Amino acid sequence: MLSRKFTFFLVGALLLTLAPLASAQSFFLKKGDVVVVMGDSITEQRLYSNYLEIWSQTRFPAYNLVFRNVGIGGDTSGGGNGRFKRDVLPHKPTVLTVDFGMNDGRYAAFSDKTFDPYMKGLQGIADQAKKANIRVAWVTPQPVEHNPGAAAESYNKTLEKFGDGVKEVAEKNGGLFADQFHPYWAVIQKARDASGKVRITGGDAVHPGPPGQALMAASILKAMKFPKLVSSVEVTVGPDSFRAVGSNCDALPDDKRLPGGVSFKRNDRALPFFPEQAKGILKWTPLLEEMNEYGLKVTGLKEGKYEVKLGGKKVAAYSDKELAQGVNLAS
Repeated sequence: MLSRKFTFFLVGALLLTLAPLASAQSFFLKKGDVVVVMGDSITEQRLYSNYLEIWSQTRFPAYNLVFRNVGIGGDTSGGGNGRFKRDVLPHKPTVLTVDFGMNDGRYAAFSDKTFDPYMKGLQGIADQAKKANIRVAWVTPQPVEHNPGAAAESYNKTLEKFGDGVKEVAEKNGGLFADQFHPYWAVIQKARDASGKVRITGGDAVHPGPPGQALMAASILKAMKFPKLVSSVEVTVGPDSFRAVGSNCDALPDDKRLPGGVSFKRNDRALPFFPEQAKGILKWTPLLEEMNEYGLKVTGLKEGKYEVKLGGKKVAAYSDKELAQGVNLAS
């Protein structure tokens, strides 16, 4: 059980209600899934794949998910198809994510000479996955990010068309389509519009660092219908009573409460997550909030400022009006 104890300096007694977690029925990953993450050197970096795993594990700790990374530097869809039996099947996966295209386009203008083999390789993977009863999430390549204005960024026109091919394969084979190209490029463009010549995704032009790979993981999870809601608590200051709905939540004994405050122990079924090393990207996108709704709403407070303490440590301060409207504690 993931557990966090919150201590709030509030006035009066409280009525506590905890909204139940959002239904997980629509999330692509299911309890007991074994997920193989296949791709090229970008996958082999074990960044976005780790973020996929940690986000999923912290949101669904009871699912007992297993992740395996089989990325290989320099690989293409044809290579992935050729090594499917060796690298994928031994893990007995129920889910496969496929992210090829960066090398398949040969860093050149779009051409059927590179696109046709790319599509053939993806279809070969699809055929083998269907035969093994594996659910597949088909992922587009992300854009390259050179310095603004660099001629090499014209390769993004090729990658975008290869992404169209990924969508075609997903639709043809009944798989999940995950577009990371357009959300990723939109964030880059927003940063450029605001700051001009700046690179924001880290790493090099082809291999993003943590900020870019967090964008990748978030785009894939959003396509998988990853639930935004972690949990949400609503507190009403009023008659002396304590009630919890949707989760284990207990009032602390009188001798454990802080004078002048309201204290309770909140046993969450899930916790928010964001990779600390990727926080630079938050200047350009509200990714933390988009992926983690960890809410607290307190009504009936007297006018003033209130501290929120987690495990005895101050983590935030809000006005009575902010708390009445509701705040996100994910950060």
